[in-house]
Amino acid sequence: MHEKQVIKAASFDDSLIPWQLPVGANDFKAREGEVIVLYSDNKLESRVALLGLGEKSHLTTEKLRRSYSSLAKVANGKKVSVLSLLMPVVTESIVAKDAVTRGVIEGILLSNYHFIDLKHDALKENAPTLLKKIALITADKSAKAIAEKCLVLCQAVHFARNLVNGNADDVTPQYLSQLAKDMAKKDSKVECHILGKKEIEKEKMGLLLAVNRGSSRDPALIVLSYKGNPSSPDRVALIGKGVTYDTGGLNLKPTGNMETMKCDMGGAATVFGAFQAAVAMGLKVNLTAIIPSTENGISSNSYKPGDVYPSYGGKTVEIGNTDAEGRLILADAITYALKTCHPTHIIGIATLTGAIDVALGAETTGLFSNNDALAQKIFAAGEDTFERVWRLPVFEEYRDQLRSDVADLRNIGGRSAGSITAAVFLQQFIEGYDIQWAHLDIASTAYLAEARRYHPKYATGIGVRLMISFLENL
Repeated sequence: MHEKQVIKAASFDDSLIPWQLPVGANDFKAREGEVIVLYSDNKLESRVALLGLGEKSHLTTEKLRRSYSSLAKVANGKKVSVLSLLMPVVTESIVAKDAVTRGVIEGILLSNYHFIDLKHDALKENAPTLLKKIALITADKSAKAIAEKCLVLCQAVHFARNLVNGNADDVTPQYLSQLAKDMAKKDSKVECHILGKKEIEKEKMGLLLAVNRGSSRDPALIVLSYKGNPSSPDRVALIGKGVTYDTGGLNLKPTGNMETMKCDMGGAATVFGAFQAAVAMGLKVNLTAIIPSTENGISSNSYKPGDVYPSYGGKTVEIGNTDAEGRLILADAITYALKTCHPTHIIGIATLTGAIDVALGAETTGLFSNNDALAQKIFAAGEDTFERVWRLPVFEEYRDQLRSDVADLRNIGGRSAGSITAAVFLQQFIEGYDIQWAHLDIASTAYLAEARRYHPKYATGIGVRLMISFLENL
């Protein structure tokens, strides 16, 4: 369905390209992200681009990402497919060598993406040309290995982006199930287990089944396991919301709010991407990816506001709004993880609430956790990758907003503190377990109305790099 990008990193001798740069005093001021292209009859290189990095004393890994993103966009626009890259020399006191390489390569590769799979072939010819090969000109012999690691990671980001950007009629629970099976076939360390509708009914996952009732497509619970460090007691479960299309159910979304709802499986895409990267990089972690997947469709059989449905864990839930469906399927997935995987950490990732956009906007992902140490590790990973998170409270008092007269709890707590009450709802399903839990609400960061820096318009693949940084430092 999606054409894979093939990008190669190579290392060259530490020699500079002989070039006299006839640049006037006012032509190039080296501002952050400023690019100027020079042309010549030189047979070695017919074009040379100068890239501004801004004030040297203010340089950071993130500023390198942003600056080299500008370079990638210029190269794409000029249909350049091969780039010989003279790496910047930065003193360790400003930015560490490894961090320089990461900033440069991630900035280029994260921008080196265009989703054109659904365009007619004739129109694809007008699309920007993607870089296919990058040659690193550097004295740092470790740069190539770091660049290749960045390549694997950014390819996983692109994989997640493609899943979100694809048609909802194509990226279905069954499609995601087949992806998981294919992953398991490629690596002997990966195991795959898929629960179809019959198995889900047998397990009595009442909330997942309730959300699925309005859809003509069956639900799936997708489980991928990777044992990268069998001797370690740590076992991480990543749970991604996989609502492949969300109409809102009987609480139907209005026009203007439904057109982008193929993105409601952004959490599942992030988990798929992070899992793919962790396996490809051979991380020394024990990781389970769990993706509850369904459409939230609408039909005469749709689940109903005001009715009560049983969860897999036994709690009963009154439906206050059928558009608060993500937390329902995540609740059953959390219980499945606790019962079958026995994790030490559970991290959920979901495009869960519109309220998080009101609270934090598109620059920051909402973080909720029952454990200070876990929250701090995720926060640090966000600072490292610039996929920043901000922790919001899950105080016990918010639980009062979820009280129900007819069930154990309601699935929505009203307009006030909408993102917090959604997280508090999920927290009810780890009660009685000694486990480190966190929830990431990526509803405002996973899908953008306009391109921003090295994030393209629409799917960003947010959370993939964040989770890999977290897992590497666990």
